[in-house]
Amino acid sequence: MVLTIDSRIFAEAQVQGITLHPVIGAYELRFGLLISVSATPEGEHCRAVIDGARVRMGTGGRDRDDLGFARSDRQLEIMTGPHQHRTAQTLSLTLQPGQLASIEKTRGAGDVQFELEVMGSGTDQRGPSPVQEVLRRDVPRSEWIEKLRAARARDILLLEVPLPLPDRSVGWQNISNELMRAESQFRNGDYHACVSACRVIAEELGCQAFGCTGWAKSSLDRLSSDRGGMSKREREMAMLGVLRHYTHLAHHGQSEGGEVSYSRADAQLILTLAASFVAHSRSN
Repeated sequence: MVLTIDSRIFAEAQVQGITLHPVIGAYELRFGLLISVSATPEGEHCRAVIDGARVRMGTGGRDRDDLGFARSDRQLEIMTGPHQHRTAQTLSLTLQPGQLASIEKTRGAGDVQFELEVMGSGTDQRGPSPVQEVLRRDVPRSEWIEKLRAARARDILLLEVPLPLPDRSVGWQNISNELMRAESQFRNGDYHACVSACRVIAEELGCQAFGCTGWAKSSLDRLSSDRGGMSKREREMAMLGVLRHYTHLAHHGQSEGGEVSYSRADAQLILTLAASFVAHSRSN
């Protein structure tokens, strides 16, 4: 994409790379720019100062979500001269966890497209003029997921559950593995598999807390026959039993009364509940 002053091209710019980094209480999205500055005849030099870029994100359609203004680590001043040369710069944008979760909701299981509206001011022999051009960069789904993984970023409601779980017992290792698998499947858009993995989590948690034989059935039977007389622990068991009961549909085909179509919202609900039960069980 070209950069211009008063319709005159003075450089070409591209987004060379995008990285995601954790910072205190937030994340930082960094855009690496590579700028090739054109050679100009003596007496026709151009000077431009780039303030930063308005960043928008989309998934292939025309609508874009505004993420904020990315600023340079240092003032980016571009001067043309008799020889072509290159310069590199990084623009950084701070994202709150909720913004990152919103990006995930928008992209679903697809790719991410970033649009940078570069803003600044320039001067040539004809006088001052604004610099305002648009750069674009597509990030494939697999590459974006790897960036999230490298930044240890997950949906905001799952941040209270450190993965993998530090406990080395076999039971907790199984739960940890299934929770990481469910989270990965959710990221990849395999919502049916995510719900199915959450069933295993519910079963393992119930077995650890209430014993491995019939805990789910007995809790649901009690809920329907004598819910007023249930203790706090029995009600907790019934809550976990309902989670297991819901996810059971993911283990059967439609011919057997199962369910194969789960939305992102369905999977997010179940994954959040499963993660909450894990966090609660480990706190007791």
